[in-house]
Amino acid sequence: MEVVEEGKVKIFLERFRKYKGPGKREPGFYNPTLEIDRDINVLFCQYIANKGAKYFLDGLASTGIRGIRIAKEVGGDIEVDINDINSKAHELIKKNMRENNVNANALNENLCILLHKKRYDYIDIDPYGSPIPFIPCIFKGIRRKAYASITATDTATLCGVYKKACIRKYHAIPLRLQAVKEMGMRILLGYIAKQSASYDFAFKPMLSFSYSHFFRIYGYFEKGARKANENIAKIGWIYWDNGWKVSKLDELPTINYAGPLWIGELHDVELVKKLKEYLEERNFKRKKELEKYIDLFLEETELPPMYYESSYVAKDLKVKQPKLNKIIEKLKEEGFEAGRNHFDFNSFKTNAPYEKIKRVFV
Repeated sequence: MEVVEEGKVKIFLERFRKYKGPGKREPGFYNPTLEIDRDINVLFCQYIANKGAKYFLDGLASTGIRGIRIAKEVGGDIEVDINDINSKAHELIKKNMRENNVNANALNENLCILLHKKRYDYIDIDPYGSPIPFIPCIFKGIRRKAYASITATDTATLCGVYKKACIRKYHAIPLRLQAVKEMGMRILLGYIAKQSASYDFAFKPMLSFSYSHFFRIYGYFEKGARKANENIAKIGWIYWDNGWKVSKLDELPTINYAGPLWIGELHDVELVKKLKEYLEERNFKRKKELEKYIDLFLEETELPPMYYESSYVAKDLKVKQPKLNKIIEKLKEEGFEAGRNHFDFNSFKTNAPYEKIKRVFV
């Protein structure tokens, strides 16, 4: 067996593989790429524990690292269940719990059956591939007000590489133009919001995070048909008509459109500020990288949906690509909102019309 150290825990693995991308499905699966998100996971769980969340579930645990880190690193009066249906993974989870001396419950159940039997304040869904099979199960296992985090690694489908698969699985039409990562994220958010509404839950994204090969969403769910109806107002369409435009669900665009998808906010400002505050107290290995991302989350929070890729605009105009800082600076001088985003470090968000954007490039 091999051992990896992450946060305050040591995790035993059957074999360490330095995966690029989603990796290979196997018992005791561990992907080091997701360490940065597991750091965020600890900070988020600390935030909701401070808000009163008590019962936590790591639903598809594999090595158990997420649940063990929550039990070890999150302060407060909390109870953690760590579950995996695979018997080998279950044994590995128990070993890792003993080695880290954590007080948690190791479960060996089908996740959806488990969620019919127990209720949680927080559910973590981190599958291999698409989260679609597990999303309906969430609503059987959460309280009237609860939190969940959901991972998707089928980003090629969500970003429109496989258009028919996106329509079939996520009930949304993708658009392969630019800003495909945010488009894919909004398709995933829209799917979760629609599923939530069908169970009379409102859904609020609190952090929508794209990194490497995966999307990760942290959200808040609240029971109530009226609130769910209000939530539907944030489902609509995004389309390209000489720049990015947004329209409501009952206003179908005629050209270059994607959706239905989420047209509301990607992040909760209060949460992001708290993540920044909590991070200062931690000694994560990738702390500087995480600080950069949190700053970008804050910067993009007040900006409109969809970003512009600098290289795309320059190619469209057949001109040399200006430096990103110069683009943002000039747009602000013109009186527009503009800033960076975490999806693409060589892109920007702005409320300026496309004609104004083009003038900055020439």
